[in-house]
Amino acid sequence: MKEKLSLFYDKHYKKILIFPALLIILSLAYLGFFYSQNGDIIYKDVSLTGGTTITIDSNMSISELQSKLSQNFPNIAISSLSDNTGKQQKLIIIVKEEPDKIKPALELALGYKLNDSNSSIEFTGSSLSQDFYNQLLRAVIFAFLLMALVVFLVFGQSKLIKSYCLLITLISARLTFPSSSFLNVIVILAGIATFIYTLYLSKEKKYYLYSLGIFAGFILIFIFPYYYLIIPIALALFLTYTIVSVPSMAVIFSAFADIIMPLVVVDLLGVKISSAGIVAFLMLIGYSVDTDILLTSRVLNRKNRPVNEAIWGAFKTGTTMTITSITSVAIGLIVVYSFQSILNQIFTILIIGLAFDLFNTWVTNTCLLKWYVERSGR
Repeated sequence: MKEKLSLFYDKHYKKILIFPALLIILSLAYLGFFYSQNGDIIYKDVSLTGGTTITIDSNMSISELQSKLSQNFPNIAISSLSDNTGKQQKLIIIVKEEPDKIKPALELALGYKLNDSNSSIEFTGSSLSQDFYNQLLRAVIFAFLLMALVVFLVFGQSKLIKSYCLLITLISARLTFPSSSFLNVIVILAGIATFIYTLYLSKEKKYYLYSLGIFAGFILIFIFPYYYLIIPIALALFLTYTIVSVPSMAVIFSAFADIIMPLVVVDLLGVKISSAGIVAFLMLIGYSVDTDILLTSRVLNRKNRPVNEAIWGAFKTGTTMTITSITSVAIGLIVVYSFQSILNQIFTILIIGLAFDLFNTWVTNTCLLKWYVERSGR
């Protein structure tokens, strides 16, 4: 049976790549449509849009309170907190309006006044929330670029091109966090050290010119950190990774799919992402590359072993790692689910992302890597 599966896989693995390719195209198309309808790629909760969160001591049903308030506050969201026995203890009301608008209506619906002993009110301004959201998005983008660089440093071949990519990634750090003085000092020191190293590695005149050009761009962007330059910089980096190191790009592409596909599912479920949800996607970047690096290392360093044997060995280890992670996160979700904490969203996103990671690692990355090995003769 194992030999038949191996023969079938050897014959059809290129065709199998059609499925992940279609899935990523459909995911990107959906996110494009979603953005055109909502002005963003996610539904944002109060922590990212601004608004009021009120927690009250009440045993009133959610449906009853919702019916009393929804006419004046159509975007209201109400959830409950329960104790270990499942008995409702509190209600959490979230609206975009300011406290002085929702509080009188809520008191009228409840039939009593709200005070410090029976409620708590938190308000976040829209401008502050938007700034926080932008900072989180920048953190996700830079984390992904940094992950891509690390993967390329591990699996890339040319030291000179690695140095170029490191210098360009340092430029993206300046663009992502322009106001961080400490990070800017680190970027300057690392940039100068990398530039000197590229000059040392440059054996021909044209490489000296390349190094000087990139460092000149580094200085120019450091003085004028226009954020949207990060888009062509990221494209240039990924194009370089693709041309120079296919294994690196296969890992990066799988990690990208591990972010995009769960994002689509979260949008389809109508989940309003909080700051905790963004953090979960940051965690997914780290989770997603573990098994990809394991697979790539096993295949490229297999020596005289057959490719399928190396893939199978990595598969047994990698799936054990991922399934163990899914199980532990699922248990955590079951334990905290009734408390309606921020951990609910983190655990949910991680479970969805890790499930997609099984597909993207052992279908997408595996097929790309096998194709590369057969073409290059490694």
